[in-house]
Amino acid sequence: MQKPLQLQQRLIEQVPLQLQQRLIEQVPLLAASPDKLAIATGAGQVVATSAASLSFEYRYPLKLTVSDAAVPGEALIDQIVVVILDWLQVNQPEILGNAASRLTDFTFTQQEKTLVLTLQLTERVQVCDEDDVRTIIHLPEPPLPENVSLPREVYLNGELISSWTV
Repeated sequence: MQKPLQLQQRLIEQVPLQLQQRLIEQVPLLAASPDKLAIATGAGQVVATSAASLSFEYRYPLKLTVSDAAVPGEALIDQIVVVILDWLQVNQPEILGNAASRLTDFTFTQQEKTLVLTLQLTERVQVCDEDDVRTIIHLPEPPLPENVSLPREVYLNGELISSWTV
């Protein structure tokens, strides 16, 4: 039987890997050289209340580091930021939908050949106790409204810079 901590570590690793895959698919520099993108999670927090339910939320930082001579280029940074914003809209909508989170939960630093983006991610976990049985469920993000269609091409200043299939 797997230890609970190992199981949770696997679940928390899935979200960063989804974002990494999206960046590699949609940013040509990273598609050509995926090794230029490194991801790492930092120390996290468990946020719970004294409510009757033991439901809680994991909060942790995700650092994305892009290393390349092309990093200072505005076009590359724009591509990366737009892909992350698109991913956040579906996978972490509270960052974009909460006025306080918008100001603090997506930051970046840029040095000579390195761009570091940090996202403060959350994962909700529902804990239900019913008939002497405890059930733990990792909740998905709320779905997008049905009338939202996601793009499959990106243009920068009128030039196609990336396209993909879903």
